[in-house]
Amino acid sequence: MALQSRPEHLFSWWHQGVMLFDRDYPWSDGFDEYVEAASGEWLDQSRSGGVTFVAPGGAVFDSRSAPLTLDVHSDEPPIDEQAESIGEFDLHITSGVLVMEESGGGDGRTEIAAPLGAWRARWSGFGEAALEEQDQSENGVETPRPDRDRLPFRGPSTGR
Repeated sequence: MALQSRPEHLFSWWHQGVMLFDRDYPWSDGFDEYVEAASGEWLDQSRSGGVTFVAPGGAVFDSRSAPLTLDVHSDEPPIDEQAESIGEFDLHITSGVLVMEESGGGDGRTEIAAPLGAWRARWSGFGEAALEEQDQSENGVETPRPDRDRLPFRGPSTGR
């Protein structure tokens, strides 16, 4: 299991979610992929497989500066048993840029350099329960944040 790279990023979500897609994704005329991906599950994809919805913070409505580690592996990475949520999906990067865009009308957008290819990705969320607890307190989310997310890529994907 060779780890090839491990950059760290900050991203935001709104309306409990974030959309992931390649910067050059060929959207349908009505942007139907947004609705298809945001089906109500914490992680889901559009029928095309090109747009993925993730709800990284459980019941937390919105967040700024959420930490994300993107791991690129040549083989299957181990599953981290400490993760509170784990989900896998195919991810196709044709432009070299992964876009993470706030769902539900939020205007935040994070662009991350990502290796070209058809990848299998695994979203793992940590500290979500602690984040929800802090978010509902009088003080709000404290620094350092109790949550973090990891997105390992491994190639090639198995296809849809």
